[in-house]
Amino acid sequence: MGRAKAWMMEQEALEPMYEWIEENYGDDAGEEGSEEWEEAVQAYESYCEEESRREEEWRMQDELEWYIYTQSQVGKFDTQIQSVRELLDVRASNEAKFSLLVMLHGHIVSAVESYLASTFIHKVTNSDELIRKLVETDPVFSKMKFTLKEIYEKHENLQLTVANYLRDLIFHDLGKVKPMFKEVLNSDFGDIAWLFEAVNIRHHCVHRAGLDKDGNRVDLSEDSIRDLAFKASELVHLVENSVNQTTESEFEF
Repeated sequence: MGRAKAWMMEQEALEPMYEWIEENYGDDAGEEGSEEWEEAVQAYESYCEEESRREEEWRMQDELEWYIYTQSQVGKFDTQIQSVRELLDVRASNEAKFSLLVMLHGHIVSAVESYLASTFIHKVTNSDELIRKLVETDPVFSKMKFTLKEIYEKHENLQLTVANYLRDLIFHDLGKVKPMFKEVLNSDFGDIAWLFEAVNIRHHCVHRAGLDKDGNRVDLSEDSIRDLAFKASELVHLVENSVNQTTESEFEF
């Protein structure tokens, strides 16, 4: 890249700063390089940081509201599992097939995790009773301390506060998620030793492309993927039915 072109690109990048300083400081900004100019530049940088922070807050709020207001994700999960089954029929070399199995295994576990997260957040944040059960049973929430002012502020935005906390949970941390579903939504996963193992294997799939710490391939096959897809589907529909019964019972008199 020539110097002239690089200079032009640099000037174009600085144009928003010049415009902001002109609009907010005018002649008070002084000449470039002066103390007044440097203060104006710092003010512009602070403005950009604040705008970036606000945009991130808006983005996060949009994401949280999606969790709160989006209905059941079981249909989306079913579509993902059907795609896995269809992809298993793809003809490929042994190397390519193994890579496909690695991706499909990770995809199934991620689909379960996504379903559990979206379902729990949606059900809990739309029920005062379930929010209370979460607060009373979750060790993190139960230990939180607030001033009287903060209590009112938190109460006004309780849905977002709870959704934000739940969104940050790792929903493949089954040791935490399983009792949460049981205690808050009265949904018992039953024996999910197979899912604990699948999550462990997913770690190798995601971080080492299907190799364990010794460099050996994890044990994946078309049959193992079909079996995982079947068990995952059974679990998700079990959870879907049980949480729907729990939330429907709130409206019974």
